[in-house]
Amino acid sequence: MSENENVNPILEPENYFKEYQESIDKHKKDPRVIEFDKLCYEVFEKHEPGKRLLELATERYLIPAMAARGTPTYQIDVLWAEGFKDAFRIFINALHSHQQRILAGK
Repeated sequence: MSENENVNPILEPENYFKEYQESIDKHKKDPRVIEFDKLCYEVFEKHEPGKRLLELATERYLIPAMAARGTPTYQIDVLWAEGFKDAFRIFINALHSHQQRILAGK
């Protein structure tokens, strides 16, 4: 008997994260993702003007609310503002992703 024949599927716990982990592993090695992450790291971490740009963007656009409550277009303004902020969040997440890749390599 092989090892798989001895496994009882009823007693074997379901690994709910297996597919998520496979997707993460696949994207970790995607050259397009790595290139984007590395460029964000180079621009926003290694160069002072890029670092300052990200600090200002965080202070001016990410932290404060960009939609004024009580306006007739508040719901639309909130959606627009979140889309606008999301671009900066993508840059920050890519920067952190590359930093983690560097730390994992050490």
